[in-house]
Amino acid sequence: MEVLIGYAGAHGSTRGVAEHIAAVLSRRFGHRVTLVPLGPDIVVDGYDAAVLGSAVHDGRWLPAAEEFLRRSTVPLGRHPVWLFSVGLLGDRGSAFGPRTARLLRRLRDARAADRPAGARALEVRGHRNFAGAVARGHWPPAGRLVFRAMGGRYGDHRNWADVTAWAERIAASLAEQSGDRSA
Repeated sequence: MEVLIGYAGAHGSTRGVAEHIAAVLSRRFGHRVTLVPLGPDIVVDGYDAAVLGSAVHDGRWLPAAEEFLRRSTVPLGRHPVWLFSVGLLGDRGSAFGPRTARLLRRLRDARAADRPAGARALEVRGHRNFAGAVARGHWPPAGRLVFRAMGGRYGDHRNWADVTAWAERIAASLAEQSGDRSA
């Protein structure tokens, strides 16, 4: 199958997650993938499925990703679509300690902030939150103070096993859709 994997990021963490998903789908399952940063020149036609992701800043997807979803709602609606978000708080990883992460996940889930606004008109097959990498230089001075006061830790918090498992679930769904039970 032809799979579009698009991403919007600021510091490379989201691109790394997208690259990992692409590797799982192409190398391990034989799908033909196109990995691209999301922008106005990306066209959805010609693909059988799409996996789209964005870094999360201030609780929202980046504008390029949101705009892509709004502009591409109709063609994306004809294909299976999966979404992923990369930020401080993943479903299985976090830049925060366990207690703070649990509290923040409950707050996020209660207000459904993890769902990009442009995706509300789509029938999304799945959405996953992944923790990303955060460096001191990613924050202004006031943000660094708040981040540290909340117990935030700098470093790479991506959970590669979680990314792999999610990509494998996408591959299984694509195999089921195409009638190929070998995945």
